[in-house]
Amino acid sequence: MERSTIAGDSSRVYIERGERTNGDRIHDRIQGRIANDSMDHEIPIQLQEDSAGTYSKRLNAIVLIVISGVFIVSIAYIPLDQPYFTICGFKALTGLPCPGCGLTHSFCAIGKGEFLRSLGFNPFGPFLFALTLMVWARSACVLIGRKRPAAVFDTWVLKLRVARNTVILMTVYGVGRIAWLLIYPSSEMQYSPLLRLVAWLKG
Repeated sequence: MERSTIAGDSSRVYIERGERTNGDRIHDRIQGRIANDSMDHEIPIQLQEDSAGTYSKRLNAIVLIVISGVFIVSIAYIPLDQPYFTICGFKALTGLPCPGCGLTHSFCAIGKGEFLRSLGFNPFGPFLFALTLMVWARSACVLIGRKRPAAVFDTWVLKLRVARNTVILMTVYGVGRIAWLLIYPSSEMQYSPLLRLVAWLKG
């Protein structure tokens, strides 16, 4: 392995070159470091303007306003437990809840400090509420010019694959809840258009 050093006033760049085990490819790795008088300070995150506009102030202002509206509704709105109007097309058609059903009630319960009650509506409510709060804080950091905390948040979200894992867990939960309701149906299901159609076809 060969190592060459390029020295500057306050920075050093190491270039390492090594051969792969198969002998037919060469991998170059460049690691940049900024050196101080006493120690080297590594920069773990490169803050760059991406093409999707992740650090766009206009985009983050919209996100901040929308999420602020969600928080205001969560605090001020008092939804009925039963019966209540649902905006979920799947539940309106089948009488069965989708994985996201109950999140509105869960958020409203959290907005009033009723954390245990929020779990009864949807167990993912507290986690998604906390995640929404972190997205709100991230957008606020971008708007005031503090991109480093936003980049740290983005790094951990990608590293932990938060979006993918949340979708998988909620899908498993939703399928399990539907299976339970099919075995032990609730009174709401008998009024669903789909079950009425099935009953009409049978009769």
